[in-house]
Amino acid sequence: MIFFLALLLLVPVFAWGQAVPHPSAGWSYSLGVQRYAEPSMQLLGPEIGVHWRSNPLAQLGQAHAEVDALLGRQKYMSDSTGSLNNVPNLETRWRSLWSLNNWPNMSYGLALHTHTNYLQGTTRTGYSGYDRQSTQLWLPFRWQDNAQNWRALGPAKTITLDAGILLVGQQVSKLSQANPNKYTDIHNTQHTGFYIQTKADYSTASGTYSPFIRWTWVDDSDKVNGLRKGFEDYYEPINRRLQIGVEWRYAR
Repeated sequence: MIFFLALLLLVPVFAWGQAVPHPSAGWSYSLGVQRYAEPSMQLLGPEIGVHWRSNPLAQLGQAHAEVDALLGRQKYMSDSTGSLNNVPNLETRWRSLWSLNNWPNMSYGLALHTHTNYLQGTTRTGYSGYDRQSTQLWLPFRWQDNAQNWRALGPAKTITLDAGILLVGQQVSKLSQANPNKYTDIHNTQHTGFYIQTKADYSTASGTYSPFIRWTWVDDSDKVNGLRKGFEDYYEPINRRLQIGVEWRYAR
């Protein structure tokens, strides 16, 4: 976390005086892989994405809006409950970003992220699964630069660094789907987390391709009772999410 905050403070220094890139509005598509991990469980698999970006919106103070939607098929693997194949996974991100007057390479805003694992079914060891849904409010930051200032990236045109701090999140675990007589659905609150993503844009005759890597970390949630009768604490454990892929935008 200390490194993350230091990065946010240092980026404006490097951004000062650099040429400001001009991202294009419109649609793009992506293909990648995602790994979500908790201390004793992970979900791993490919995902495809659709992405949209608006032109500056006068009614929002020249902010621009962005939407990402990613659909995956993952393998569930747990140290205690076994494994389950072909788990559908849906992630969406909605955000608005405003440029800073003094540092036009930088922007900040507000973002809403949702995430759903459709984890119903029975594992190979006989355990029943249940759906998991998260809704999170983030404070996002972005820094963009002309990649000509970064020779190590080769012929890249633009480099983008995204980062965000979690404001609040809610995790819903539908335990009643696994055993409706024993469990009730639980709602956990998350307060601490951050993400960081890097992306470089490369232009070709047919469009622009952009390799990216994204890492998200969220700390333990609060604890709530998950039993219909009696009391037992349940919480959403500390987790990490790694996403690697390539985004593609066709030339017009």
